[in-house]
Amino acid sequence: MTTASFVPDDTRDQELGDVRSALEREPLGALLTNAFIRFRYADGFSYARAMAFQVVFAVIPAVILAVAIAVRIGEGRLQSLLRETITSTTPGPAGEIFLSAFEQAATNAGRGNMLAIAFGGIAALVSGAAAMAQLQRGASRIYGVLADRPTLRRYGLATVLALTVGVLFSGAFLLIVLGASAAGGLQSDLAQAWVWIRWPLGILLLVLALAALFKIAPNRDQPRFDWLVLGGGVAATGWLIVSVGLAYYLNASKIFGDTYGPLAGFMGLMLWAFLSGIAIFYGLAVSAQLESRRVGVDGPAVEAEQAMPEDEPVRRESA
Repeated sequence: MTTASFVPDDTRDQELGDVRSALEREPLGALLTNAFIRFRYADGFSYARAMAFQVVFAVIPAVILAVAIAVRIGEGRLQSLLRETITSTTPGPAGEIFLSAFEQAATNAGRGNMLAIAFGGIAALVSGAAAMAQLQRGASRIYGVLADRPTLRRYGLATVLALTVGVLFSGAFLLIVLGASAAGGLQSDLAQAWVWIRWPLGILLLVLALAALFKIAPNRDQPRFDWLVLGGGVAATGWLIVSVGLAYYLNASKIFGDTYGPLAGFMGLMLWAFLSGIAIFYGLAVSAQLESRRVGVDGPAVEAEQAMPEDEPVRRESA
């Protein structure tokens, strides 16, 4: 059995010049290829699927919560924007599952059913924390680290990440992919400016979210941000391509909706979450492979018996 090779955490104090020397040892093309090998043998696809499953179960109750809050505070424009967003990104039968959730949330909020609203918020938080726990485990495996944080610490950190990084990711997605819909209620000059401003704002939120994930998620001492920039750029580029490309595809294509019928919205969300997970884990693999070249690790993958023992002490004690 083959697994990702262990990357010792010996580069945390290295400077940017060492990053350049590492790239000289392994050209970018070879680095990206070996990063994919590392990603593959760390079982990155499985972790991306597991994380996607939890992300989907976080997004739907989060939408319900957002609609309920909009109804309770009497924000009609926000309600209209949420409905328009659902309709435009998942047209026809593809959006029926989300529109049904929208109507149910509005009904519960209008009747003052706060228990249902609270349950939606709790469900979103629990699923978001579970997704972040999967991300921690997958990120550690990318670096060849087999030991996970203790359960309470892992899920405590996952909850914090869901409330912080998860919100940043959501904001980035809304600004980049769905932000144009928000311009409808603005004056013409402001609307035109918003169309362009939302891109740097969304990318900034995305970069901040990825920087936090890459620095915190793996169960090890991570290096300086200099060592994480390249992998973060790869992940950000992949996530943007996935998010924007899939949104335009679902909006322009009727085949997807005809194929899955009323489940098309759910399937589209699952596909987006899975491809986004691949982009994030592959970006981590790029950072891990770059660091492995600095410490002289031979190859991105090794036989399992040569990998880091599961009970190997990990120096990272704080997150």
